[in-house]
Amino acid sequence: MQSPRRILLLLMSMVGAVLVGWITAASMAPETRARGSRPAEDQQVETLMKQLQGQDELSEAERVMLLERLVAQERLQEAEVVLQPWLSGRSTPRELSLFKAELQRRNGQPESARSSLQHLMRLHPNDPQGLQLLVLLDQQQGRQRQAVKDLTSRFKELEPGQRLEIGLLLADLLRQGESDQAAVNMYRLLAEEEPTNARPLLALALLQQEQGHTLAVQATLKQARQRPDSNGRINPLIDVLAGQLGLNAARHL
Repeated sequence: MQSPRRILLLLMSMVGAVLVGWITAASMAPETRARGSRPAEDQQVETLMKQLQGQDELSEAERVMLLERLVAQERLQEAEVVLQPWLSGRSTPRELSLFKAELQRRNGQPESARSSLQHLMRLHPNDPQGLQLLVLLDQQQGRQRQAVKDLTSRFKELEPGQRLEIGLLLADLLRQGESDQAAVNMYRLLAEEEPTNARPLLALALLQQEQGHTLAVQATLKQARQRPDSNGRINPLIDVLAGQLGLNAARHL
Protein backbone atom coordinates (compact mmCIF):
# COMPACT_ATOMS: atom_id res chain seq x y z
CA MET A 1 0.00 0.00 0.00
CA GLN A 2 1.31 3.43 -0.93
CA SER A 3 1.77 5.93 1.89
CA PRO A 4 -0.43 9.07 2.02
CA ARG A 5 2.64 11.21 1.38
CA ARG A 6 3.55 9.16 -1.70
CA ILE A 7 -0.04 9.44 -2.94
CA LEU A 8 0.06 13.22 -2.48
CA LEU A 9 3.38 13.51 -4.32
CA LEU A 10 1.99 11.40 -7.16
CA LEU A 11 -1.12 13.55 -7.34
CA MET A 12 0.87 16.79 -7.31
CA SER A 13 3.14 15.46 -10.06
CA MET A 14 0.12 14.61 -12.20
CA VAL A 15 -1.50 17.96 -11.48
CA GLY A 16 1.69 19.82 -12.38
CA ALA A 17 1.97 18.02 -15.71
CA VAL A 18 -1.68 18.71 -16.54
CA LEU A 19 -1.35 22.38 -15.63
CA VAL A 20 1.70 22.87 -17.81
CA GLY A 21 -0.09 21.26 -20.74
CA TRP A 22 -3.27 23.25 -20.24
CA ILE A 23 -1.56 26.59 -19.80
CA THR A 24 0.72 26.05 -22.76
CA ALA A 25 -2.11 24.97 -25.05
CA ALA A 26 -4.75 27.33 -23.66
CA SER A 27 -7.09 28.64 -26.32
CA MET A 28 -9.93 31.10 -26.19
CA ALA A 29 -11.99 29.05 -28.66
CA PRO A 30 -14.79 26.77 -27.41
CA GLU A 31 -13.48 23.36 -26.60
CA THR A 32 -14.66 19.94 -27.66
CA ARG A 33 -14.80 17.43 -24.84
CA ALA A 34 -12.73 14.40 -25.71
CA ARG A 35 -14.12 11.21 -24.33
CA GLY A 36 -12.31 8.64 -26.39
CA SER A 37 -10.70 6.03 -24.20
CA ARG A 38 -10.67 2.31 -23.86
CA PRO A 39 -14.00 0.71 -22.85
CA ALA A 40 -12.49 -1.08 -19.85
CA GLU A 41 -11.14 2.20 -18.47
CA ASP A 42 -14.48 3.90 -19.12
CA GLN A 43 -16.27 1.19 -17.19
CA GLN A 44 -13.85 1.51 -14.28
CA VAL A 45 -14.39 5.26 -14.20
CA GLU A 46 -18.16 4.83 -14.17
CA THR A 47 -17.94 2.25 -11.39
CA LEU A 48 -15.80 4.53 -9.23
CA MET A 49 -18.07 7.51 -9.90
CA LYS A 50 -21.11 5.49 -8.80
CA GLN A 51 -19.29 4.53 -5.61
CA LEU A 52 -18.47 8.18 -4.98
CA GLN A 53 -22.02 9.32 -5.67
CA GLY A 54 -23.27 6.59 -3.36
CA GLN A 55 -21.02 8.09 -0.67
CA ASP A 56 -18.82 5.01 -0.61
CA GLU A 57 -15.26 5.68 0.45
CA LEU A 58 -12.61 5.49 -2.24
CA SER A 59 -9.02 4.73 -1.40
CA GLU A 60 -6.48 7.47 -2.05
CA ALA A 61 -5.05 5.48 -4.95
CA GLU A 62 -8.51 5.02 -6.49
CA ARG A 63 -9.24 8.72 -6.15
CA VAL A 64 -5.95 9.67 -7.82
CA MET A 65 -6.61 7.25 -10.68
CA LEU A 66 -10.18 8.50 -11.08
CA LEU A 67 -9.07 12.13 -11.15
CA GLU A 68 -6.40 11.38 -13.73
CA ARG A 69 -8.84 9.59 -16.04
CA LEU A 70 -11.57 12.20 -15.68
CA VAL A 71 -9.08 14.89 -16.65
CA ALA A 72 -7.90 12.81 -19.61
CA GLN A 73 -11.53 12.51 -20.75
CA GLU A 74 -12.14 16.26 -20.21
CA ARG A 75 -14.86 15.51 -17.65
CA LEU A 76 -13.76 18.50 -15.65
CA GLN A 77 -16.81 19.18 -13.50
CA GLU A 78 -16.63 15.65 -12.14
CA ALA A 79 -12.87 16.05 -11.70
CA GLU A 80 -13.51 19.10 -9.53
CA VAL A 81 -15.76 17.02 -7.26
CA VAL A 82 -13.13 14.29 -6.96
CA LEU A 83 -10.44 16.86 -6.15
CA GLN A 84 -12.42 18.54 -3.36
CA PRO A 85 -11.38 16.32 -0.40
CA TRP A 86 -7.73 17.24 -0.94
CA LEU A 87 -8.64 20.92 -0.71
CA SER A 88 -10.41 20.74 2.64
CA GLY A 89 -7.30 20.66 4.81
CA ARG A 90 -5.77 23.65 6.54
CA SER A 91 -2.78 23.70 4.23
CA THR A 92 -3.43 23.01 0.56
CA PRO A 93 -0.38 22.43 -1.65
CA ARG A 94 0.16 25.15 -4.23
CA GLU A 95 -0.24 22.75 -7.16
CA LEU A 96 -3.66 21.63 -5.99
CA SER A 97 -4.83 25.21 -5.52
CA LEU A 98 -3.72 26.00 -9.06
CA PHE A 99 -5.45 22.89 -10.35
CA LYS A 100 -8.68 23.85 -8.61
CA ALA A 101 -8.57 27.34 -10.14
CA GLU A 102 -7.91 25.95 -13.62
CA LEU A 103 -10.77 23.48 -13.31
CA GLN A 104 -13.05 26.33 -12.27
CA ARG A 105 -11.89 28.42 -15.22
CA ARG A 106 -12.46 25.63 -17.70
CA ASN A 107 -15.81 24.78 -16.11
CA GLY A 108 -17.12 28.28 -16.82
CA GLN A 109 -16.73 29.64 -13.29
CA PRO A 110 -14.39 32.61 -13.91
CA GLU A 111 -15.19 34.49 -10.71
CA SER A 112 -14.66 31.39 -8.56
CA ALA A 113 -11.38 30.79 -10.38
CA ARG A 114 -10.32 34.40 -9.82
CA SER A 115 -11.16 34.15 -6.11
CA SER A 116 -9.12 30.95 -5.80
CA LEU A 117 -6.17 32.53 -7.59
CA GLN A 118 -6.31 35.72 -5.55
CA HIS A 119 -6.17 33.65 -2.37
CA LEU A 120 -3.21 31.71 -3.76
CA MET A 121 -1.41 34.89 -4.87
CA ARG A 122 -1.63 36.29 -1.36
CA LEU A 123 0.50 33.34 -0.28
CA HIS A 124 2.69 33.26 -3.40
CA PRO A 125 2.58 36.84 -4.77
CA ASN A 126 4.48 36.30 -8.02
CA ASP A 127 3.86 32.64 -8.74
CA PRO A 128 4.39 32.26 -12.52
CA GLN A 129 1.64 29.70 -13.12
CA GLY A 130 -0.79 31.62 -10.95
CA LEU A 131 -0.09 34.77 -12.94
CA GLN A 132 -0.52 32.90 -16.22
CA LEU A 133 -3.94 31.70 -15.12
CA LEU A 134 -4.92 35.22 -14.05
CA VAL A 135 -3.88 36.48 -17.48
CA LEU A 136 -5.97 33.80 -19.18
CA LEU A 137 -8.96 34.82 -17.07
CA ASP A 138 -8.46 38.48 -17.95
CA GLN A 139 -8.23 37.63 -21.64
CA GLN A 140 -11.38 35.54 -21.52
CA GLN A 141 -13.22 38.39 -19.84
CA GLY A 142 -11.94 41.07 -22.23
CA ARG A 143 -9.59 42.59 -19.64
CA GLN A 144 -6.42 42.59 -21.76
CA ARG A 145 -5.48 46.17 -20.88
CA GLN A 146 -6.00 45.53 -17.18
CA ALA A 147 -3.84 42.41 -17.39
CA VAL A 148 -1.03 44.42 -19.00
CA LYS A 149 -1.38 47.13 -16.35
CA ASP A 150 -1.30 44.63 -13.47
CA LEU A 151 1.71 42.73 -14.83
CA THR A 152 3.57 45.96 -15.54
CA SER A 153 3.02 47.06 -11.95
CA ARG A 154 4.27 43.72 -10.61
CA PHE A 155 7.29 43.89 -12.92
CA LYS A 156 8.28 47.36 -11.73
CA GLU A 157 8.02 46.32 -8.08
CA LEU A 158 10.70 43.66 -8.51
CA GLU A 159 14.44 44.16 -8.79
CA PRO A 160 16.38 43.26 -11.95
CA GLY A 161 17.39 39.63 -11.78
CA GLN A 162 14.16 38.70 -9.96
CA ARG A 163 11.58 39.41 -12.64
CA LEU A 164 12.41 37.22 -15.63
CA GLU A 165 9.26 35.09 -15.50
CA ILE A 166 6.92 38.06 -15.10
CA GLY A 167 8.78 39.96 -17.81
CA LEU A 168 8.47 37.10 -20.29
CA LEU A 169 4.77 36.76 -19.51
CA LEU A 170 4.27 40.51 -19.91
CA ALA A 171 6.11 40.53 -23.24
CA ASP A 172 3.99 37.64 -24.49
CA LEU A 173 0.85 39.52 -23.49
CA LEU A 174 2.10 42.60 -25.33
CA ARG A 175 2.69 40.49 -28.44
CA GLN A 176 -0.85 39.16 -28.29
CA GLY A 177 -2.07 42.74 -28.03
CA GLU A 178 -0.13 43.62 -31.19
CA SER A 179 2.32 45.80 -29.27
CA ASP A 180 5.30 44.17 -30.94
CA GLN A 181 7.78 46.97 -30.33
CA ALA A 182 6.96 47.08 -26.63
CA ALA A 183 7.50 43.31 -26.52
CA VAL A 184 10.86 43.68 -28.31
CA ASN A 185 11.92 46.31 -25.79
CA MET A 186 10.96 44.03 -22.91
CA TYR A 187 12.89 41.07 -24.33
CA ARG A 188 15.98 43.24 -24.80
CA LEU A 189 15.70 44.61 -21.26
CA LEU A 190 15.41 41.09 -19.85
CA ALA A 191 18.39 39.96 -21.93
CA GLU A 192 20.43 42.76 -20.35
CA GLU A 193 19.24 41.93 -16.84
CA GLU A 194 19.89 38.20 -17.30
CA PRO A 195 23.23 38.12 -19.16
CA THR A 196 23.68 34.35 -18.76
CA ASN A 197 20.11 33.34 -19.66
CA ALA A 198 19.23 32.59 -23.28
CA ARG A 199 15.44 32.61 -22.83
CA PRO A 200 14.80 36.33 -23.48
CA LEU A 201 16.85 36.14 -26.67
CA LEU A 202 15.04 33.01 -27.82
CA ALA A 203 11.69 34.69 -27.22
CA LEU A 204 12.93 37.70 -29.18
CA ALA A 205 14.07 35.43 -32.02
CA LEU A 206 10.62 33.83 -32.17
CA LEU A 207 9.02 37.26 -32.49
CA GLN A 208 11.51 38.27 -35.16
CA GLN A 209 10.73 35.04 -37.01
CA GLU A 210 7.01 35.87 -36.93
CA GLN A 211 7.84 39.27 -38.39
CA GLY A 212 9.89 37.71 -41.19
CA HIS A 213 13.17 39.33 -40.10
CA THR A 214 15.51 36.48 -41.00
CA LEU A 215 18.78 38.37 -40.57
CA ALA A 216 17.68 39.67 -37.17
CA VAL A 217 16.79 36.12 -36.10
CA GLN A 218 20.23 34.92 -37.15
CA ALA A 219 21.95 37.65 -35.14
CA THR A 220 19.79 37.03 -32.07
CA LEU A 221 20.38 33.27 -32.18
CA LYS A 222 24.10 33.90 -32.39
CA GLN A 223 23.88 35.88 -29.15
CA ALA A 224 21.72 33.19 -27.52
CA ARG A 225 24.23 30.53 -28.47
CA GLN A 226 26.80 32.34 -26.35
CA ARG A 227 24.65 31.75 -23.26
CA PRO A 228 24.88 28.06 -22.31
CA ASP A 229 23.14 26.83 -19.17
CA SER A 230 24.93 26.03 -15.91
CA ASN A 231 25.90 22.62 -17.30
CA GLY A 232 27.40 24.14 -20.42
CA ARG A 233 24.56 22.97 -22.67
CA ILE A 234 23.21 25.08 -25.51
CA ASN A 235 19.43 25.51 -25.51
CA PRO A 236 18.11 23.02 -28.13
CA LEU A 237 15.53 25.54 -29.33
CA ILE A 238 18.38 27.45 -30.99
CA ASP A 239 18.95 24.61 -33.44
CA VAL A 240 15.20 24.16 -33.93
CA LEU A 241 14.76 27.80 -34.92
CA ALA A 242 17.89 27.77 -37.04
CA GLY A 243 16.68 24.64 -38.81
CA GLN A 244 13.34 26.26 -39.59
CA LEU A 245 15.19 29.12 -41.23
CA GLY A 246 17.65 26.90 -43.06
CA LEU A 247 20.59 28.20 -41.08
CA ASN A 248 22.59 24.97 -41.20
CA ALA A 249 21.63 23.81 -37.70
CA ALA A 250 23.10 26.97 -36.15
CA ARG A 251 26.67 25.62 -36.37
CA HIS A 252 27.74 28.64 -38.36
CA LEU A 253 25.84 31.22 -36.32
